[in-house]
Parts: sequence; structure tokens; C-alpha cells
Amino acid sequence: MLRTVNHLNGSRALHVSVKRSDFMSWFKRKQDGKSKTVSRDTKEVIADIEAGETKVSGTNTKLKLNEEYFIGEEAGAINKAQRQALITQIPFNEWLSPSKVATVKDLDHALLKAFSTLGGPIPESTTDKSLELPFSNLIDKFHFTKALQASTGTLIPDYQLTRLQTPRELREYYLKEVISGKLANFKDAEPNAIELNSTSYSAENVHIINSVRPKDKKRKLSVIFSEVESLERQSAKEALESARQAA
Repeated sequence: MLRTVNHLNGSRALHVSVKRSDFMSWFKRKQDGKSKTVSRDTKEVIADIEAGETKVSGTNTKLKLNEEYFIGEEAGAINKAQRQALITQIPFNEWLSPSKVATVKDLDHALLKAFSTLGGPIPESTTDKSLELPFSNLIDKFHFTKALQASTGTLIPDYQLTRLQTPRELREYYLKEVISGKLANFKDAEPNAIELNSTSYSAENVHIINSVRPKDKKRKLSVIFSEVESLERQSAKEALESARQAA
């Protein structure tokens, strides 16, 4: 630091110091001092090499790569394609179809057809007493339910497969959940995916409130808005009358 003093006046002192730069100024100065990387097209580099001009500096030169210069596919895309191919080959995708069983007659036909997997006699109708007998072992039950699900195009949840023990119970399940149209109302993409009603629970402390249709919601909202608007007009009218009387 340079200090000069005016001895003639003796009242002021002039202080002069060097310029102090902050961190950003130092960082910018360092960046400006670096050599800029020159990007060249790959075809130009190959042409120079073929012509014998190999004096290109590799430190400050960067190749410009395009998609057509790469060979093969990415590992992630290959794995995704392989998984997608395996999923499409699963038999479940061929079985699933809500239109396979639309009537009770179709259900009874699929139920009697599933008896062929047990290796025993096939009942002539669904009123046969053999439908009320439980399955002799888990293997027979597995083959029977698998054939039934493939024929009907509807999967049975694991909980129901564990709980249902006879072909008659399986038939009652399909009548209640599929043939009745209840399964068609199930949409897992919507908040009210599971349809509930007062008959779903028999306990007295359970109260089911039915879902309100969007059309009914709009109608009720319009009624509320009209009532609010009417009350606002009435209030404004009363305020105006009060102001006139006060004047």
C-alpha cells in the first residue's frame, strides 16, 4: 500500500491501494485462459488421416459423434425388448377376455368342461350332487381351477381360491361376481374401483354411502350456486333500502 501525505496542508491524507478482485473475477480469468476445444466433424478427421495429414493435435480436438456412427443397440433397450417378448408369451394374456362368459349357460359349459382335468366321470349338468363334493387334493383343485379360469377368461383371486372348496362354490362365485356384471364395474384406474352396497356387509355398525354420479354432483352444485346468488341479490337489495331510508 502506498501512502502519500500532503505536508503543506496537514489536514488530509491520500491512501492508494491495489485493485482487489473477488473469487468470480479470478474464476473468469482462469476460464478465459484455457484453450477452447475445437469440434470437428468425424468425416473431416477421417479424410485428413487418409490423406496422410496426421498432425492433428488430439488434446484440443473433439470428435463430433452422431447416432449413425454407432453400431449395435443399448443394453437397456435390449433388456426391455426381451422382457416385453416374455410377457406377451404368457398364457394369461390369451386367456383373459370378459366376453368369453356372458350367460349362465356359458358358465355351466365351462364348469363341466373343467371336470375333464380330474380324470373321472363328467357330470351331465350342474345340478349333479358331485359338484357339492370338495376336491380330493390340491393338485386336482389346481388343475380344475386353472382350466376353469382359462375357459371363462376371468382370473379368480388367490383369497377366493383358498376359501372356495367345491365346484358348486366356484359356480356361485362366478354367478355373483362375473355373470351379475359386478366385475364389469371394477375399474382400478378410478378412485371408486370396488363397488360396495348395503348388501356387501351385514354388520349393523357398517354403513355404506352410495357413490354420487358426476351428473348429480353438477346438478346439486348448480342449485347451490343459484341459491347463493339469490341470497346475495336479496342482501344487496336490503342494504340499498337501508341506505335510502337512512338518507
